[in-house]
Amino acid sequence: MVYKNVQGLRAIAALMVVFTHSFYPLVPMRNHWSQYVGAIGPSGVDLFFVISGFVVFLSADRLGRKANVTGRWRALREFVVRRVFRIYPVYLTAFLIASLVLILMPAAELSPAGMKQQPWWKLALLIAQPNNRILAAWTLQYEMTFYAVCALGILLFPRRIVAIIALWMAIVLYIWSAGIYVNSVFTAPIVLEFAFGIIVALLVERKFSEYALSSLALGVGGLVIGAICYRFHDPKGAWALPVMWRTVCFGLPSGFIVYGLVAVEMRRIWTFSKAWTDLGNASYSLYLWHQLLFAVMAASYVQLGLVGKVSEWVLWLSLFAAIFPVSFISYHWVERWFNEAEWVARLAGTTRKKPAATVTDLKAETA
Repeated sequence: MVYKNVQGLRAIAALMVVFTHSFYPLVPMRNHWSQYVGAIGPSGVDLFFVISGFVVFLSADRLGRKANVTGRWRALREFVVRRVFRIYPVYLTAFLIASLVLILMPAAELSPAGMKQQPWWKLALLIAQPNNRILAAWTLQYEMTFYAVCALGILLFPRRIVAIIALWMAIVLYIWSAGIYVNSVFTAPIVLEFAFGIIVALLVERKFSEYALSSLALGVGGLVIGAICYRFHDPKGAWALPVMWRTVCFGLPSGFIVYGLVAVEMRRIWTFSKAWTDLGNASYSLYLWHQLLFAVMAASYVQLGLVGKVSEWVLWLSLFAAIFPVSFISYHWVERWFNEAEWVARLAGTTRKKPAATVTDLKAETA
């Protein structure tokens, strides 16, 4: 099932990140406004992680339950193929264009000066960070790690996937409660946010939808308080606080927000409009492309001598005017093309010759 409120929340999460980053490509925009936006805007990433925990677990759990009929390897094959083609086509397209920009337009600041350079092939495979081509791709490494654990669960414990994920989360909690420092994507506290989404999924599977509005209010309020707390203790916005703070200040409230919106929809109180869900469908493209596009446009404005002559707010608005069509083009011509391609369906071991009623299920897997 596709939850409209989850898709709408994807749009909001992407816009939070985009809005934050829009203040930095042009120097005149780095004013007092950026510090307030920068306090809460990055929490859009945490919303994405909670949503991933919710959506991906439901997909993995469904395939795990089917494994007794279809077989574990077939269930694993379907999950892995769908996840790979969800992430890589758009990412590699943006990565290739960013690599060309580095060569053809060196004035475009795709990454901060002095950022450590990783081998291009590691960045292309999403096995290293930081990423000096697609800055936002740092989150994809965590996504791929989560997918790998879910895939292992489908293979080993198809009916108890949650058990292997719980073991992973227990290891992460132990490492950080014991004060052990491990520089690994696998043990970073931010992966606990996937668990928050899984908890929401387990509640939804049991048709639990109580305290919908109060959970939503608690989540929104908690996110604002978390942002204030972060700004108060870290006034320079350098993210110098212990990494567990992010999970507590942003991840936990995001869990309440996701649950609240899903429960609101389950109780038929309110859902996002089609415009928001359409934007939510394109949110992955919006998230991946925005920094690359902003950097290219900002460098072009500088070369054309527009900075200082044209109002910085006009230039700032032009960034948004450009990113939306680019995102929708990327979604329709890249994301949807691969997700709906017959050869991808065959590779996943599924058939496209199904009644129309199953189209919704397919969209849920690729959302």
